[in-house]
Amino acid sequence: MSYITIKESHYQTDLVVLKSRLESEGIECRFKNELTSQVLNYIPSFLVELQVPEEDVPRVKQIMTETGDLQAENVKLVCPKCGSEKVKMRVSVLKWIQLFFSILLVLDTNAPMDKLFKESKFYCKDCGVEVAF
Repeated sequence: MSYITIKESHYQTDLVVLKSRLESEGIECRFKNELTSQVLNYIPSFLVELQVPEEDVPRVKQIMTETGDLQAENVKLVCPKCGSEKVKMRVSVLKWIQLFFSILLVLDTNAPMDKLFKESKFYCKDCGVEVAF
């Protein structure tokens, strides 16, 4: 049986919660380099690896997506009228200026930028429909 590394960290404690969740779902897990990283934890090249059997990887990906350890697959925007994937975001000059100053603000204060593109308009290159997502 071959094992696949699904997550790695310099500290074993970062992986314990995920390992516990996977084991509660009946998935066998193991740590690789566990002892080496405990003894030589000051050397940044040593990583603890959380490994699972290769046949359990699809189920593990689903669990990791649920727990937030793995980002969901990229979702493509589709035009609601024609079904085309040629949907682009329409960005006005005002939005570009807001983006520029928001980046400066984030670099200075670590303020969130999540509301910058809220209520943005998207348009379809094929049929010309403009939609707010």
